[in-house]
Amino acid sequence: MQVPHSATSGATLLKEFGLYHLTRLKAERDLAQMAAGWEKSQARLRDRVAAHEAAQASTMTAMAVRDGDDAALDDVVRRFALLVLAKCGNSRKSPLYLTYFPDGMTPVVNAPLEAELQKVNVIISKLGQEEDEDEELKAFAGPLSAAANMLGQAVDAHRAAHDSELQAYGLCEQEKINWFDAYKLNYRALFHLYYKTPKKAESFFKPVTKAKKANGGAGDVSTPKPPVSKT
Repeated sequence: MQVPHSATSGATLLKEFGLYHLTRLKAERDLAQMAAGWEKSQARLRDRVAAHEAAQASTMTAMAVRDGDDAALDDVVRRFALLVLAKCGNSRKSPLYLTYFPDGMTPVVNAPLEAELQKVNVIISKLGQEEDEDEELKAFAGPLSAAANMLGQAVDAHRAAHDSELQAYGLCEQEKINWFDAYKLNYRALFHLYYKTPKKAESFFKPVTKAKKANGGAGDVSTPKPPVSKT
């Protein structure tokens, strides 16, 4: 007997190999107990696959929110930089511009998210330090702080969602191992039951196609030795 490759997705195991096996078992009245047990194995893996898929969706949603908040912060920084340039005659070498953007504006908006937040917080801390600071520049402290806070929260939310996804993936992979163990155990039980007609035992399992063998191969389950006949 050949089993699906261990890298086969949980969804494929469920919808192809698991469903095929369950349907064949249910067709035999004498195998009702085995069918019930296999149905539970399917249900356990289905729950883990669903949990992993939900966690993946949460991570993707959190990523989209994070990236949107990053774009929003970038927009505020760019508008602030344009205002600063307007105040200093478009000179990027002026003391005023270099106060807020010593390396230019691009390294701020293109920095990794954590670094960008640090750079923006430095800009915010500098705003209003001088009592005679331009009021238009001071007015950007609020929008910059709000946008930075939103991005910081989104970064934390995405990190938490990603951690949950990794945990869900690990649990799903563990349940796949349990599924494979039950799959092989059923084969051995069926082979002993139909030891006089081994091909019947094989018929309860969906064959692994050549294409799937080529993409990683299928695992082999050694054929058990038939029990000694008591005749």
